[in-house]
Formats: sequence, structure tokens, C-alpha cells
Amino acid sequence: MAAPEPRTPGAIGTRLAQEALGNAPGRRRPALASFSAFSFIPPKREEPPELSYFSRPHKTGDFFTYDAIFGNPEGYDQYLPRCDRRHAKGRGLKIHEEEMARTVPVLTSSEYGKRVHKPLEPATREHARVCSLHAAIYGEGSRPAR
Repeated sequence: MAAPEPRTPGAIGTRLAQEALGNAPGRRRPALASFSAFSFIPPKREEPPELSYFSRPHKTGDFFTYDAIFGNPEGYDQYLPRCDRRHAKGRGLKIHEEEMARTVPVLTSSEYGKRVHKPLEPATREHARVCSLHAAIYGEGSRPAR
């Protein structure tokens, strides 16, 4: 019987790190089919850059501590909480306008509220006669027929 190899603190840490990463000697990698379809990360992004979250120009300006302390406007705003943050509670931000300007919205809720500027079908008066006939028969919004 072979003597157990001496364990050093560094060897134990390395072995644990290898096991955590799945590279432990003697351990096989799981089959490709066992991975989820959502766990795939493409090696290179091939989409156009305007569809990316990061394709926005930076809007940060110079923001100095002196201006934060002494540059506050005079007067009292009852809707603004008493703090020194620049955009407390989103006042002064134009989040909706920024989201509508994006090709791909950042907020998921903006995806559902985005209006189509070009309608799919033009508005026509093709079926207007059906509505007027329905109103004449059932007397909706008109006098009863004699």
C-alpha cells in the first residue's frame, strides 16, 4: 500500500479551486447536451453596435464637490426630498425620452410601452357602413325606426 502524499495548505487550496472550476484531474466535463440553451455565450458579438446597450454617447459632465455643496438653487421645492443628491427620486431626468430614442430599450417595461410610429395598416373607412347599419338596426345612439 502506498503512503499518502503529504498535504500542504497550498495543495489543498489548489485542489479545491480545481474542483470548484470543474477541472479536477480525473473529472470529465459534462456533455454539451447537458448545458442549457440559455447558458451559451457567443465567442464574438456579430450584431450591429447600435443594437447594443452600450452604444449610447456619454452624457457625464464635470461635477465638482464645490458645485454640489454651494450650487444648489435657492428656494424650497416641496416635492424634492431633503438630500444633496443630484437627481433624487428621478426629478430632472428624462428617462422616457431616452428609452424611446434607443433601438433596444434598457428597461423591460419600456419594451411593452413603445409605440409604433408607422402603423402596420393604414386607417381606412372600409367597414364604416357595417357600424352604421348595426346602429340603425339596434337603435344605438339614434331614434327608433318608424
